[in-house]
Amino acid sequence: MAVKSELKLATLSYVIVYVQDTTVSLPFYRDILGMTLKSEESGWVEFETGGTTLALHVMKPGEKHAGNTKGQPIIVFTVNNVHEVRAELLSRGVTFKTECEVVCEAGDHVGMSTNFYDPDGNLYSIFSLVNRNASSSGSTL
Repeated sequence: MAVKSELKLATLSYVIVYVQDTTVSLPFYRDILGMTLKSEESGWVEFETGGTTLALHVMKPGEKHAGNTKGQPIIVFTVNNVHEVRAELLSRGVTFKTECEVVCEAGDHVGMSTNFYDPDGNLYSIFSLVNRNASSSGSTL
């Protein structure tokens, strides 16, 4: 039975990613991923990502990095061409967990994605719609 409520979470304003050292992580996000730096202070860095801010927050001393665990959300960036962006990120030294693979179908297009890690082991994904004839059934181009 649905509960009637006026509560509505409608706007995702921040995504916070925990890292060991923001001064080490900042160049990866800014220089390798090409994100626009919004602000930086000790232990806290923000990047512009459209309507949502991606923030890096330093872990407390003694905190262990859990890595991506079952049920943990994965941040997905939409790109124009997943194959080209993957190739460019590989050339910049980014470590990928997966090849490009078909994850959904949408008419004459398929959605393709691939997952990669930041220097702290946080898992991200890039995604794009690709013409069904160009997708090679999930193989990389």
